[in-house]
Amino acid sequence: MPPKKEEPKKWKAPKGPKPIQRKNKNTIGLGRSIANVRSKENRIEYLPDGEMRFTTDKHEADWVKLRSVTQETALDEFLNTAELADTDFAAEKRATVKIIKVDPNKNPYLLSGEEQEKKHKLQEEHEFELKVPRRPIWDSNTTKFQLEKAEKEAFLDWRRQLALLQENEDLLLTPFERNIEVWKQLWRVVERSDLVVQIVDARNPLLFRSKDLEKYVKELDERKNNLLLVNKADLLTAKQRLAWANYFIENKIKYTFFSAAEANELLAKEELESQSLNGNLNEINNSTNTKIEIGNEIFNKEKSEIDSKIKILKIEELEELFLKEAPEPLTIPLRADEPAKLQIGLVGYPNVGKSSTINALVGAKKVSVSSTPGKTKHFQTIQLSPKVILCDCPGLVFPNFAYTNSELVCCGVLPIDQLRESTGPCQLVAQRIPKYFLEAVYGIAIPTKAIEEGGSGIPTAQELLTAYARARGYMTQGFGSADESRAARYILKDYVNGKLLFTHCPPNNDNSLVTLEQEREFNMENFSLEKLPEQRIEQIIQAAKEKNININEIDLARDLSKLTFSSHASIGDEGKAKTSSNYGGKQAALTSATDELDREFFNMKNVKGKYTTPFHKLTNDANSNKKHNKKNKKGKTRTLTSAATVQDELI
Repeated sequence: MPPKKEEPKKWKAPKGPKPIQRKNKNTIGLGRSIANVRSKENRIEYLPDGEMRFTTDKHEADWVKLRSVTQETALDEFLNTAELADTDFAAEKRATVKIIKVDPNKNPYLLSGEEQEKKHKLQEEHEFELKVPRRPIWDSNTTKFQLEKAEKEAFLDWRRQLALLQENEDLLLTPFERNIEVWKQLWRVVERSDLVVQIVDARNPLLFRSKDLEKYVKELDERKNNLLLVNKADLLTAKQRLAWANYFIENKIKYTFFSAAEANELLAKEELESQSLNGNLNEINNSTNTKIEIGNEIFNKEKSEIDSKIKILKIEELEELFLKEAPEPLTIPLRADEPAKLQIGLVGYPNVGKSSTINALVGAKKVSVSSTPGKTKHFQTIQLSPKVILCDCPGLVFPNFAYTNSELVCCGVLPIDQLRESTGPCQLVAQRIPKYFLEAVYGIAIPTKAIEEGGSGIPTAQELLTAYARARGYMTQGFGSADESRAARYILKDYVNGKLLFTHCPPNNDNSLVTLEQEREFNMENFSLEKLPEQRIEQIIQAAKEKNININEIDLARDLSKLTFSSHASIGDEGKAKTSSNYGGKQAALTSATDELDREFFNMKNVKGKYTTPFHKLTNDANSNKKHNKKNKKGKTRTLTSAATVQDELI
């Protein structure tokens, strides 16, 4: 008989407490992220019928590849760089900890005056290193594979140069475009365009202008020309346009002022009027007169200005300027019988009005428009006339020096709805827009810290957001505190759209840093009563009449504190502004945590301390060494017996 097999021993759990596996708290890190991604790649799955299934590398669609990428996580940046270099990688464990000391009295997302001055000098020294990526030289003999490989290598070298500039020189760059597919659209537009028009925002033209792009255009062909189109010029006063015009002329920059918003508004009104022209002759005459009045009202505001260099061009004048500045058509047509066509390329940052300008030039809505940066995804061509073609390039964030990312949010470069940190941009708004004008626009009272207590007279981001949120009733769930993030989105959108209008002044002649006082003086005309919404003007005039203040002599900086309107309350007898009734009463009052702690601390002199015996020693036996003062049953029995004996003896 075969020998019996020994039965396998049963596993028994070891005695003692079970080991607790501690979870590593460092769940965020480049090495761990790479390991997780690698573990998910080519994962094999077994179906119920035993079939094996696995996925290969994903091929994304073209519209996915053309998404604008200005900010990347550490993992995405690492993987994209490795993909461009066509290399593999290995993860290594490192322990790098960066400790940042933050001053509680200073916004950590903004720079002080001294820090900004140092950054300004450092930026001037390395300004020539801010370049646009060049497309490698190619011809008809270059294959597609060779060209793509050369483009990736050139783009990778360009990104490495910018990374070294940030690391070695301690400079902050704007979140520039990191997707090579978007840059390819720019290369195509520049190569085929005879005139390259850079469209910039009139409120900060130098931030949106790329000097190296103009050099790149001349490198491709000396016959190509550049033009700077200052859009949204209707937001600037005549004095401000004159200051910028003098700066452009001194630096030999070809420029022109334009307003796509007003041009499209006129086109919309003309279209409505043309629909109503099917009536009788009287209606035709009335609509024609109305059309002339609208044109005079919108476009002929600068008739009184003698100097033509600050004039906002009409649509017809802009077309004539394009034809005047452009050279002869440089692109040879495919067919010999076809005439050569002039091609004009429009490039610039997102949300500066490229698509709106094209719609104004064409006279109809040919290109989709959105207030969100990055609406245009592909390079497009539009036939302006039989001899002129417009090339619309997707919005590109060119590499530029910046002091903080908050400035880019206020300029409309970064989307506000995707913002995670709002105190930095809102602090910039509070510094640039005077407190009295913020109160007048929104009809609120902004309680600030007094100068005697260490305040600066300028509201902080928290004070502005809290006052706005409570006045509008924006509260968070649960505790019911002010919803500052929601309030920040409204205020920042008003700033970007021009409701809170602020224009940057040209640089100084000696290239020194422009101070906040200079910029405020440059914008004093924007902080007057006439710049407020009509409804708010009526409220302020009515409040001034009740206080017997002359309407023609109202000065917001001087008289606003005396008026009561909307949620804004006048100064009381004690010299402090009253809290409006719709702030929510005592429960929702604007209080400072530091002031409350001070009051509690200095009121401690009225408190009298009393020494009491701790509760656990009141019934405890001092000689007892039993844990938790628990005696065994024998001890309790002896105590009861001895007590009964003593009682019998007494009886």
